[in-house]
Amino acid sequence: MHTEPPEAAFRRCYQTTSARVYAFVRRQCDESDCDDLIAEVYLAAWRHFDQLPAEPLPWLFGTARKVLANHWRSRGRRQRLAAAVAGLNQLASPDCATQAVERADLLQALGHLSDDDREVLLLTGWDGLDAAEVAAVLDCSAQAARARLSRARRRLAEQLIERPETLMPHLQLVAKAN
Repeated sequence: MHTEPPEAAFRRCYQTTSARVYAFVRRQCDESDCDDLIAEVYLAAWRHFDQLPAEPLPWLFGTARKVLANHWRSRGRRQRLAAAVAGLNQLASPDCATQAVERADLLQALGHLSDDDREVLLLTGWDGLDAAEVAAVLDCSAQAARARLSRARRRLAEQLIERPETLMPHLQLVAKAN
């Protein structure tokens, strides 16, 4: 008894089932994704060709469902990543006009503070030092540095309170170094 070579049998299987598998997949995804997903289905079919039932269409549909599920999970991950990156881009590139106004407000408020308050705020907010490092710079205890920083933040907030729309970004600037 002469049996058909596996390549020829697979080709015949593909020719008799691919239109229906394509229609099944196409109903559930964008046309631009169909060719890749169909390729995955038939790659799986080739890998398991010796295990395919006599009527392969249900097996192919089941495989297509799994391929589609993987596709949707991947798409969801890509969309979440794209949203996260878009959020980072917005944070990384603030509006220049708003940034200029905020900077002017902050400089004006800092100008109304004492030299000591300004120094402790700039050491934390500008130079990025924590309370222990500020203490070393100012030659005082860490507790004294934290107290000075707390008082300076309160006085800066009082200066900025007249402009509540700009209060939060500036307070975050000086609060992050604690």
